[in-house]
Amino acid sequence: MTEFPTGSVVRISGIDGGRQARSRMLALGMTPGCPVTVLSGGSKGCRVRVRGSDVVLCCGLAAKILAVLDSSDEGPRCTCCPGPRARAS
Repeated sequence: MTEFPTGSVVRISGIDGGRQARSRMLALGMTPGCPVTVLSGGSKGCRVRVRGSDVVLCCGLAAKILAVLDSSDEGPRCTCCPGPRARAS
């Protein structure tokens, strides 16, 4: 996730971490196939919007999230997510 610039819309393709890191990301709603908007990034971490909520990730956790551009045909697609531009109700 750390290599994408601010404003990028990406899709989570996987989580490259242990059980705790994976469990934390899944609890935050970051599931494979889920679209995410990168709000800001940097060497100390990043802020993303996922499922209508803003989430701040430290650089260690952000580096464990594998992602592809949302426009890419690679990786899984989530059919339950409303998309990165949807607002929370």
